[in-house]
Amino acid sequence: MVHIVRLRIAIIGCGKAAERHQKIYQALKDEVEVVCVCDLMVEKAQKFAEALSAKSYTNYKEMLTKEDIEVVDLCLPSGIHAEVGKIILKDFKKHLLVEKPLALTLKDAEQLVSLAQKYQLKLVTVFQNRANLPVKKLKEALSQGLLGKPILFSAKFYWSRDQRYYDSASWRGTWAFDGGALAQQGCHFVDMLYYLGGPVESVFAKMGTYLANIEAEDLLVGTFKFKNGALGTIEATTCSRPKDLKAELVVLAEKGSAILGGFAMNRLDYLAIDGIENINEFISGFEKNPDHPLGYSHYTYLRSAIKYFKTSEKDPWLVVSEEAIPSLEIIIGLYESAETGKEIKFPFKPKACRLGKR
Repeated sequence: MVHIVRLRIAIIGCGKAAERHQKIYQALKDEVEVVCVCDLMVEKAQKFAEALSAKSYTNYKEMLTKEDIEVVDLCLPSGIHAEVGKIILKDFKKHLLVEKPLALTLKDAEQLVSLAQKYQLKLVTVFQNRANLPVKKLKEALSQGLLGKPILFSAKFYWSRDQRYYDSASWRGTWAFDGGALAQQGCHFVDMLYYLGGPVESVFAKMGTYLANIEAEDLLVGTFKFKNGALGTIEATTCSRPKDLKAELVVLAEKGSAILGGFAMNRLDYLAIDGIENINEFISGFEKNPDHPLGYSHYTYLRSAIKYFKTSEKDPWLVVSEEAIPSLEIIIGLYESAETGKEIKFPFKPKACRLGKR
């Protein structure tokens, strides 16, 4: 009988993001052991710990000093990722799994990457939609040049986040710790535009706060110029009322076009390519994510991350180290443009963008 060594993990932050991770770790109990969890709220930490047969703490430094773990799963508000992440890498020398986005400023993100590289530690940011089956097929078609020269990459999501959502936690909708529709809900769509469209040359945006009483925006509309010559657009909003309306990502190219649908780009609503007569056969098995009790993309992505931490074997959709920076730079560029009224060309130094500033 082969004995499989389980990856030893600590979770910091026992909120909404961690709840999904908790269930996935329970399902992968043969591959991973959650040794300990930490949250400032004693009861929340204890409840989490009981479900995972782990130890609970309210001080993460005490936890990491006492416990023998390999990876820290950071499930804190975005604005705290950098502050805590730097300490984990520098002082405790632990590998790091971070929910999107890696940080809220380029400087912080670059410092996290630099520290991980300096101490030869692995750093993974969770962008689970890259693991969607329809995304894999579309990425393959684009990479192989089957669609020819790309012309347009357009993403939009019309979601609903009412005042109760923003009032549920004091950090939601703040520039210092969260950002608005673009930085939080929209970061997945920006990442997908970059993942499929490649490096971005410049961006321009307008934004406003219309229906929610928050610091940051609840609507942003932006345009992209990709280095490959294609144009791009994003419509990012949490203003849909009374409920979520739709989300999609459209690709137009000289030999074909595609639409990723579903609320998480988890369905291939349309694909047509010149020269491929039987498109149904081409996309067979990739039309949509299979039903999964824990969410197919999150489950697949976290399992992939566990494999990478254990063996260094990296699946192509996994976002490691500096690979998390380009989409963050685009987000900051869009905010910079909306604040200044100017087109932002990359690379640039942010001045007016308020994201991550305390």
